[in-house]
Amino acid sequence: MKKLSIFNKMISFVTCSALSVAFMTGSTLLSGENVKQVSALTIAEMQEEISQNKAQISELQSQIDALEGNKAEEQNYQNLLSEQISVINKNIELLNAEIESLNADIEKTNFNIDMLEASIVSQQEEIDHNVELFKQRLCEMYIAGNDNLASVMVGTSSFYDMISRVEMVNRIASYDEQLINDILTDIDKMEESKKQLQSEKLTSEMKKDEQNKRKEEKAAELEKLNDQMAKTQAEIARIAAEQQRIENNKAELDRLNDEFNDAINAEIARQAAEAERLYQEEQARLAQERASAIQNYDYSYTPSYVSVSAGASGFAWPAPGFTYISSPYGPRWGSFHYGIDVGDGNIYGGRACASRSGTVVTVYNSCPCDYPKDGGCPCGGCGGYGNYVVISHDGTYSTVYAHLKNACVSVGDYVEQGQVIGYIGTTGWSTGAHLHFEVRENGVRVNPSLFVSP
Repeated sequence: MKKLSIFNKMISFVTCSALSVAFMTGSTLLSGENVKQVSALTIAEMQEEISQNKAQISELQSQIDALEGNKAEEQNYQNLLSEQISVINKNIELLNAEIESLNADIEKTNFNIDMLEASIVSQQEEIDHNVELFKQRLCEMYIAGNDNLASVMVGTSSFYDMISRVEMVNRIASYDEQLINDILTDIDKMEESKKQLQSEKLTSEMKKDEQNKRKEEKAAELEKLNDQMAKTQAEIARIAAEQQRIENNKAELDRLNDEFNDAINAEIARQAAEAERLYQEEQARLAQERASAIQNYDYSYTPSYVSVSAGASGFAWPAPGFTYISSPYGPRWGSFHYGIDVGDGNIYGGRACASRSGTVVTVYNSCPCDYPKDGGCPCGGCGGYGNYVVISHDGTYSTVYAHLKNACVSVGDYVEQGQVIGYIGTTGWSTGAHLHFEVRENGVRVNPSLFVSP
């Protein structure tokens, strides 16, 4: 509290010079679009810069949050595309498997057709061999004189034409007829098998064409999804780059604020050090003045008196010539004020007089802090009263005179009503020159306005 009060007294001198003196630093700071040097800014200007930077940081953070939401949406869309691409790839794999299976079926069918055609060729060779045997048989029959068979042979153009007339050959042996029927049956079966295989081959080729078409459709769909995936990835990259740019700007503003705060703290520390120096100088000066005053004090002074008029209570006004009550008895500033303050504008150095005749029982004359203060008294020994005098009157009442510049009576002195007992100042916890006056009845502080009036 001591140093704070001195600081409050001296700060008006320190601040005026401190705010105009440049900080000894060569660093430059970027604020918005303007480059400023720390040394060119006062504390108030730096605090304003910090406030503006914080607003920009808040706005940048909002932009970062919005971009993060956009990036999340793009990422979700990309995940959906990935799922669709995965499904299509699986479909293409299935189609490829089906196409491979159909190719195997077609290859197998072609093999079977080739085998069947080879079998037909083999059967045809067997048929031709049997025809030769049959011709030989007919020749033998002809040589044997079988005119009917010879007539069947005459005029036929082919083997099949001859077979169509087989019913007319009544004299052919039964085993010859069975041979012909077996040959015809084999040929029919092989032709039917060939047709069936060719049908199966055609069906497989149609299925293969259909699957290839579906595969092309899936490939086109896959290409479209991959294109969308690439666009989404590019958008995510763009958003990330924008986020990074804004993060860099935000980090730069944070760095600027740190530099401003460091500069402000350094200036406050400098001002505090300056205030401490001034405080120590003031303390030394006051101590020197106090020592000089004590050394040169004339203890053989002649008491002075002021003509005063006592009221019905027997007490007189303690500050003749001054009538303004700056603070009455009662509640004040969250506490209670147990006296009245007489505080006219030119009261400093005025006379404080005994309100009633009596004996001086207390004198405190050691407070050097005779100047206005916003807090408690720095010396700490006066209890906030500063220099003060207590006079006992008739054993029931006593009066207190506080915040004196100095007292001019001693303990044990008998003083008359109106006798000067000190000079008004602003020692102790005092915001300005005034006389604090109390009346105590049996040691209890009562309202002085019940006993005195200007």
